[in-house]
Amino acid sequence: MTEHVRTEVLVIGGGGAGFRAAIAARHSGARVLLLSKGPLGRCGATPMAGADFTLDGRSMHELGRDGDLNDSREKVFNDIVTQGYYLNNQKLAEHYVHTAPLLLRDLLDWGLKIMLSDQRAVITSGLHIMDVLLRKARSVGVEMREDIMALDLITNGGAIAGVLALDVRSGEFIRIAASAVVITTGGWHKAYWPNTGMRDLSGDGIAMAHRAGALIGNMEFVTFACNIMLDPPMWRGSLAPYVLSLVCGGSLTNNCGEEILAPYDPVVVKTGTTTEWNKSFVSHATAREVRLGKGFRNGGVHYSRGDVSWEVIKLVASITFPGWKYKAMDLTEWGRMLEANEPVEVGPAVEYFDGGIVVNERFETAIPGLFAAGECCLGPFGANRIFSAITEILVQGRDAGEHAAHYALTEGGAQPPIAGFEALEKKALLPLARNNEVRPAFLRRELQLRAQRHLGPIRNKNELEEFIIYLRGMKQNHLPHLGTASSGRVYNKEWIDCLELGDLVHLLEASARCALARTESRGVHFREDFPVCDNDRWLVESIVEYAEGDPKVCTRPVTATTMSPPGGKMPYLDMMKKMMQSHSDTGGMH
Repeated sequence: MTEHVRTEVLVIGGGGAGFRAAIAARHSGARVLLLSKGPLGRCGATPMAGADFTLDGRSMHELGRDGDLNDSREKVFNDIVTQGYYLNNQKLAEHYVHTAPLLLRDLLDWGLKIMLSDQRAVITSGLHIMDVLLRKARSVGVEMREDIMALDLITNGGAIAGVLALDVRSGEFIRIAASAVVITTGGWHKAYWPNTGMRDLSGDGIAMAHRAGALIGNMEFVTFACNIMLDPPMWRGSLAPYVLSLVCGGSLTNNCGEEILAPYDPVVVKTGTTTEWNKSFVSHATAREVRLGKGFRNGGVHYSRGDVSWEVIKLVASITFPGWKYKAMDLTEWGRMLEANEPVEVGPAVEYFDGGIVVNERFETAIPGLFAAGECCLGPFGANRIFSAITEILVQGRDAGEHAAHYALTEGGAQPPIAGFEALEKKALLPLARNNEVRPAFLRRELQLRAQRHLGPIRNKNELEEFIIYLRGMKQNHLPHLGTASSGRVYNKEWIDCLELGDLVHLLEASARCALARTESRGVHFREDFPVCDNDRWLVESIVEYAEGDPKVCTRPVTATTMSPPGGKMPYLDMMKKMMQSHSDTGGMH
């Protein structure tokens, strides 16, 4: 039986951005419903986070931490913009640095416990952050539903009116009328294999917003974390070598036994291995070795401790991987391999998406009543993120929730048309009636592997065009025939896979088209056929419209406030070095 629900603010997404938006909307006086695709407080990207909350050192000091008094919000702003290769929305970057101290104070007041800190960051765990937010959301009266998947937005007269959702446990639809909606669904990690994300991160929110008329942008900028386990299969996707290499260093070698970073500028190597610049630099260097035929069987290189002593490794591991356990994974055998200085195969894997739904400084989309926050947005980081995504999701979530509540209480109230719900329900049910047709699991894995190969850290025209042709073939020949083995609706995972696969194809096509259009190399986007950072032509954002079922790419100027973007052209690695050296030189890991 279809359930009917009405609320003033509906928040879609059960991670940090969603909970912070729900708390803020409730504080603003609105009735709030939060939908979590998985278990409350245990789905999305936030529980997997490290998690560091970054802000300027002076504000850290004022909050009673060991912050650098010579640091400032202006210096942090400089670092975010230069690390983003000037492609940042500077209004959102300013919002990030000015709001971060207020949000950290909130978290501390709500019971956040800090594990470690440096001059610009406090470090805790993603699970702890979610526990703090979940407890606060309950205390202020946020209504929460878990195991609910939002399927599509409903509009009326061009404004948001509601959402069709699916109760995964019962298989029944939920028709939700909402005066305002906040999308906080994170990234689309599931489009790649391997990846570092939770299995529910399939880009649903970005795709449904785009279908409804919102713009998306900068979809070509996909951040890969380096040194991710590729072999053996039971460890594939683990961040453990990334964490260890960032703290301790180590050795990266190709199948010829050569150190892969030896040919590069020592300044770039030092910054690009001891800070989070490693995501773009080491991922690029690793992908280059593989494309030269010097990789191993899973498309990676070898990581070992090299000249780092076992005693140092053991000490760091005792803190970061107590008992050689990391995120419920047993790494005891890897500990033995490290002690014996035996290598493990590692490579780049998707970790973060710098593009997404286009929002303004009030986190409004192009659709009245639709707001968005966090990783699903085109945010403050431009072409390369180094500062904390945890800070981003919390500062944006708060403001998106406040503005959504104001809209809902003063302007919202369009009624969702019944016909809109009926059409979406009919479409969603189609896979259940096709039990002898195309099954989603094989198609998804093929899609993920092709994305890794053709839309990875290094791209070129021929591979992108080939991938786009493949995606169009998927849309025309396979997606219309997706079916399930069972027609049952109660927790039918294969049905969910069918519904997600269309969103993944949608976002990968938008990303590939943006990557094909951007004929330069900048940040985490590298074109081997255009290896120059072109500030004269390409200091613009890629904007994707949804026209007659297909993505159409155009551009718009970057939003600059106090830092003027540079001109000229420069080889990719030279531009990377210049951006590294533009750091404000404040102490700390960031």
